Amino acid sequence: MILCQEAILHLLDKFKKTDEINTMNLIRFILFLLAPIFLFSESKKSKDTPETEKIILWEGELEAIYKDRARVRVFVKASPTILGKTFSEIKDSILTEKNFPIKQKLTNKRIGIFEVLEVQHENTNTNSKPTEFQVLLLGKLKLKKKGYQKNISNDFFISMNRERENYVDPSSFYNDTPTGPKSSMIHPKDKKEMVLVPTGVFLHGQGTDGTKDDFNPAYLNPDYSNVSDLPSYYIDKYEVTNREYERYVLEAGVSPPKYWQNGKIPTGKEDHPVIGLSYREVEGYATWVGKRIPSELEWEKAARGSGLKITKNKKEIYTFEITAIKYPFGNKFDPILCNSIESKINDTVSVYELSTKSASPYGAIGMCGNAPEWTSSWYQAYEGHNFSSSMKGNVVKVIRGGSYLDSKKQCTVHHRSFGGLPNLSEDRKAGFRLVLDYRNN
Repeated sequence: MILCQEAILHLLDKFKKTDEINTMNLIRFILFLLAPIFLFSESKKSKDTPETEKIILWEGELEAIYKDRARVRVFVKASPTILGKTFSEIKDSILTEKNFPIKQKLTNKRIGIFEVLEVQHENTNTNSKPTEFQVLLLGKLKLKKKGYQKNISNDFFISMNRERENYVDPSSFYNDTPTGPKSSMIHPKDKKEMVLVPTGVFLHGQGTDGTKDDFNPAYLNPDYSNVSDLPSYYIDKYEVTNREYERYVLEAGVSPPKYWQNGKIPTGKEDHPVIGLSYREVEGYATWVGKRIPSELEWEKAARGSGLKITKNKKEIYTFEITAIKYPFGNKFDPILCNSIESKINDTVSVYELSTKSASPYGAIGMCGNAPEWTSSWYQAYEGHNFSSSMKGNVVKVIRGGSYLDSKKQCTVHHRSFGGLPNLSEDRKAGFRLVLDYRNN
């Protein structure tokens, strides 16, 4: 910049002494010299602008349309940092925004405004602290053209959105110091929250009973040569629910789960984990949403943490201390935190009713009991171990987590079950949660 200034001053001095270039040509020449500086500054500014995405907080169809009035029924999740954690707070948030664009589903064309006049609570859930509210919005239609009035139907919808910083691969915008992945993210298609399981070694299985299929011969003597090392990935915070699976059924045109009577979600079980699915059905959902089924080691690490404390002494010798736990919430079983047969509920429960105290070290909820979960791993022995089973090999897939019908021993983070008989398309044995690779290249 200093050299540029000196050059311009030198040219000005030269032009004063000669009449070779008129004033206008001089100005044009200086602007030509400065253009790269302006362009560089503008380019840098746009590069540093944070990328954002629209998060849909709720969405609902117009119904009961008459004259210039209509109503919309929506399901709103409690969100203390966005809308509020109580119905009263959610109501205030909606009435504060008040006016919502009316859009056509097929074309996303905006045809007017829905002015909310009243917000009613329709929840039938008796839970004292609900995590989702059924809300009825009553309001006034303000259409751009009078002609729209005769064509408006439930093909139109309104939604409440918020801008949030989108998850972007840090390598695309860091300068000198790389930024690590975020601890959680919202997946753009299914809007499910996903929690980060960071890269690093972890201890799997158990080391006390060599007759079991989850025995790891290296468990009691871990070192860098025999522990698992997985790259970072994101995993669904909650299991996929009936409501979420219903969207896939409708959009992809696939068959609903067999236990849904007449193809409908059992009453009151919209937010219960979807169960009774074959591995191939889960595989289809994963392809549709753009995620994948976790391996059993990815599932186990997400449920129990690394299980190791590694230190280095003055002689640069590493020591490995085993800190592995039996359940996502610790070593002591609690039927309130794990919906197993000991809980005496004898059914699945809403994924949002499970206590946050049951969360795994990385924040995943529901990885103990409630619904079993498919993994992508074949049912094989861990390295160095051999157990007797006709199912070993590339025959059946590992299922993890236990269920409301299983005992606490079958709901530990290391217990292994399997499914896939007579084949992976017909054995409807479990539910699921999915993972997404974290890529920093």
